[in-house]
Amino acid sequence: MISICGNDALRELSSPGKSGSFFYLTNDDRYMIKTMRKAEVKVLIRMLPAYYNHVRNYEDTMVTKFFGLHCVKSTGPAQKKVRFVIMGNLFCSEYTFHRRFDLKGSSHGRVTDKPESEIEANTTLKDLDLNFIFRLEKKYFQDFCR
Repeated sequence: MISICGNDALRELSSPGKSGSFFYLTNDDRYMIKTMRKAEVKVLIRMLPAYYNHVRNYEDTMVTKFFGLHCVKSTGPAQKKVRFVIMGNLFCSEYTFHRRFDLKGSSHGRVTDKPESEIEANTTLKDLDLNFIFRLEKKYFQDFCR
């Protein structure tokens, strides 16, 4: 509650993605807030029972943790609704990241347009940029697959 509603303002991340969603980070980097369209909210609500069961069964899941789905309506004649989800920030960790990827499981338009010389640790890469071979111990591999 303090992270989101404390005295510090939320930080808006660069520009909205293709979906038109806006992203905000809490000052302590623990949580991310994403605005959502009504259709996205419906999909998330449909997935919620399976998601809940997964998170309960696998406490160490690598899936993003969602903490709340909200909607606020502005006052005045327009009364526009803004829907948003609060989720854990996967990049808030004691580990140092040398590459970041936004993986969607698609290849359509899923390559970063920056040249290799301009890619930094905070550059978000996409599916087709992932050109690593991963070797995991058997137990870690089984945990990952589960």
